[in-house]
Amino acid sequence: MSTLERRLHKLEEVLLPKPWQPVCMLTEPASDAQDEEWADYQRQVEAAKARGDFVIVVAPMKPREGRRTEKGVTYCAGELDASLLQASRLPSALGNNSLLVDVLKDAMGNVIGPVARC
Repeated sequence: MSTLERRLHKLEEVLLPKPWQPVCMLTEPASDAQDEEWADYQRQVEAAKARGDFVIVVAPMKPREGRRTEKGVTYCAGELDASLLQASRLPSALGNNSLLVDVLKDAMGNVIGPVARC
């Protein structure tokens, strides 16, 4: 490989957009759920991991506990936390880092300073 090819390859690695990993969000069944529900939940998690998805599970947690990742699955305490994580993993429509950045920038709006009137 020539020097020009190596430099071109490095430039492509930096400049070309990276492919986005699909996101799969699931809700963990209640602790008193039937075995069929738990088996179906486990099948969904394994299928999503096999596809290469980023797996987010909404699971009951103590308020002090934060988000945790175990065996390729990220567990969140609530729907809001899971939705924010999902938005941070989705591509931007406006060219920002993620969809979450789009939403936050849109929420900030424009600030116009006070104007003196005579």
